[in-house]
Amino acid sequence: MYTTHFGLKAAPFSITPDPHYLYLSVRHREALAHLLYGVNEGPGFVLLTGEVGTGKTTLCRSLIEQLPETVDVALLLNPRLSPMELLSALFDELRISHDPQHYTPKDYIDTLSSYLLTAHSVNRRTVLILDEAQNLTIEVLEQVRLLTNLETSNQKLLQIILVGQPELNKLIKRNTLRQLAQRITARYHLLPLSSKDTKAYINHRLAISGARSPLFTNAAIRLVYRHSAGVPRLINIICDRALLGGYVNNKNQIDKHIVHKAIQEVRGESLNSRHSSLTGWLVGTLATALLFGVLMWGWHSLPEKSFFKKLFISPVSLSSESSEVLPQVTIVPPEHVPVVEKPVKPIVIPTEPPQNSPVEPPKLLELLEKTSTESAFITLFNLWKLDYTSLEGEKACQRAATQGLACLLRTGTWKDIRYFNRPVVLELVTANGKQHHLIVRYLQDDVVTLVISGQTYEFSTEKINDFWLGQFLLLWQPPMLPVPLIRVGVTNDAVLWIRKHLNIIEGRSNALETFETTLSPRFDVALKQRVIAFQRKYKLGADGIVGEETMLALQALSGIGNPLLYQIKAASSD
Repeated sequence: MYTTHFGLKAAPFSITPDPHYLYLSVRHREALAHLLYGVNEGPGFVLLTGEVGTGKTTLCRSLIEQLPETVDVALLLNPRLSPMELLSALFDELRISHDPQHYTPKDYIDTLSSYLLTAHSVNRRTVLILDEAQNLTIEVLEQVRLLTNLETSNQKLLQIILVGQPELNKLIKRNTLRQLAQRITARYHLLPLSSKDTKAYINHRLAISGARSPLFTNAAIRLVYRHSAGVPRLINIICDRALLGGYVNNKNQIDKHIVHKAIQEVRGESLNSRHSSLTGWLVGTLATALLFGVLMWGWHSLPEKSFFKKLFISPVSLSSESSEVLPQVTIVPPEHVPVVEKPVKPIVIPTEPPQNSPVEPPKLLELLEKTSTESAFITLFNLWKLDYTSLEGEKACQRAATQGLACLLRTGTWKDIRYFNRPVVLELVTANGKQHHLIVRYLQDDVVTLVISGQTYEFSTEKINDFWLGQFLLLWQPPMLPVPLIRVGVTNDAVLWIRKHLNIIEGRSNALETFETTLSPRFDVALKQRVIAFQRKYKLGADGIVGEETMLALQALSGIGNPLLYQIKAASSD
């Protein structure tokens, strides 16, 4: 109803778990990395928990979209099943022929074992995702555990991911399920969004839906956060109702008054009851004032040494000069999400500005008419010395993956772009709602060098902010694809990659070309301590596990590879 009024292509705050709208906060990225680790390398169960509405199901659907075609996924959303019904539902999802009327448990297990062995022989993997797992019975959970016994001599044939509310943790801690608990090799608890992420989340969904500019004021977003506590589902419900309220009142921007009314409607508060409460409050106030006046009249008529005056008058004389005004106290709900600070800004050594940048560039709005999405990606791939048009794949990220590169799509700020230290595709939106894509090639202080149709231009960040809603995409080179989650005990080339970047950042190595033959490919305890020290120094969450966030920081701070936004000087180990 309101999409046309606000110039949107679709309703941005639907509560349907659409991965297209997924906003990857730091914690959501970490949760997704744990899921990917469980699918690719996890030898046991993966456990994902979180409060209602924090985005667990959306993450699962995003995971399914990112998995390669060689992975078969069975997603079971209905936990109210018996052990036999669970096996039948699993067979339905995997499209395995079976007879529910006559199959015994042994028939199911034998058939499933044969299917998984055949899939393994042709290099296919099978994943079972159980959503709302806190509602599974003890008998069904025991059946799920038995499914992990299907294995070869060195690999599990079925990877299982349990997704549920915090009650699932209590359920698994029962003594009868201790065997299942011991097989959980990766677990993650998903928390709600922080205040900063709530603002980014709202603008992210609006930008994807085609918003030309931010529709919610900062005060409105703060009110949304206060009453939703950062839970994405509650944010969606409140914002959807607020947009409807803005449409009904013919408003082009949502302020805190509209949000406040939307919150009341979502909670089911009656306007009549509020008016009655207000009337009662006014009557009570007037009565109190009248009573106070009567008492004061009686007070002054009392003798000077009356017992009442001795009781209530303070021995300290309170003059107007010594009186203090009490500060106002605002009660704010407790934060549910820890504040994640950005890493320390690296030392910047400015690069030489492009020689062909004009001294007085034309207006940015005029230049945007020359942009095209394909031209932007051709330029970005050329910076990586790749021919975009010759690579296979329908989408840019698919083409990048064929060359070992990964895409990173974010909604952020110039500080984020400077931190990642890679050229980015920027999405600018003009007043008519048209999207324009161009390249940020260099970033020096507040001066941005843009590449548009092969030509370079310089603009201030402030000027670009007139058209930028925060969306950007960059390419980076992880040690392998899909991006792994590396921890103690892992042995592969990704560990060599980690050691190489840490050595450069710590000033330990000058002979980069020989690192493959001199460094160990095993992630040992000593390397974990180095990773923890690095994570602490750059405020990344010191768990000693190297995921996407830590890899991006290692690559950005080491300055290895091309192209870069600027040259950096890595800090020494001192």
